[in-house]
Amino acid sequence: MNLHQLTNKNQEFIHIATKQLIQDGKSDAEIKEILEGILPSIEENQKNGIPARSFLGAPTTWAAQFTQSPEQIKEAAAANKNTNPWLMWADSSLFWFGLLGLITGILSLTNSNYPSYGLLSLIVIGLGGGAILYATYYFVYRHIGKEKSQRPNMWKSIAILAALMIVWLALFSASSFLPAAINPLLPPLVLVIIGAIALAIRYYLKKKYNILSAMSAQAARKA
Repeated sequence: MNLHQLTNKNQEFIHIATKQLIQDGKSDAEIKEILEGILPSIEENQKNGIPARSFLGAPTTWAAQFTQSPEQIKEAAAANKNTNPWLMWADSSLFWFGLLGLITGILSLTNSNYPSYGLLSLIVIGLGGGAILYATYYFVYRHIGKEKSQRPNMWKSIAILAALMIVWLALFSASSFLPAAINPLLPPLVLVIIGAIALAIRYYLKKKYNILSAMSAQAARKA
């Protein structure tokens, strides 16, 4: 297959992977053999609108499997995770919103007396919970393994996290007193559907942008 027939994203994938293979000491013949082995799959998936990164992962990580040990590949994969704050916040917020909506909806279906939440309350829980998770990553997880002098002040970090938690809980409590016109209670089945959609969107975004989970201390330690 002619590389010029690949999309720009797939050409970029091949370029980065080739560069990594060269850095790992692969000969031209070895690189040609490796790329010829994967190009048919890239071409087939390209026809279906699926870029190479989506099914092969980051190009450097994919290329590393031909040279590096499993431990080195794992470290490389963690290093290539997307740590964009907005994407990590969105990922965590969708997790909170989707999980709570799903659980609340299912329990309400099985027990009519189970307390439900209004739509605005769920949004507050999602956005606030996402902020708390990202803040924990930012002030704690990403500094694990660093020298003490490179880590933020522990008590300052605890104070910031505690303040965020208080504000989050205060906003959630306040939202529960809002009238139904502003904070409508949703039927259990609708909650289940919305929760499932939120988790599906989270999964799609995580795969598309290779987002680092704010809840993964191990990944953050390598980032």
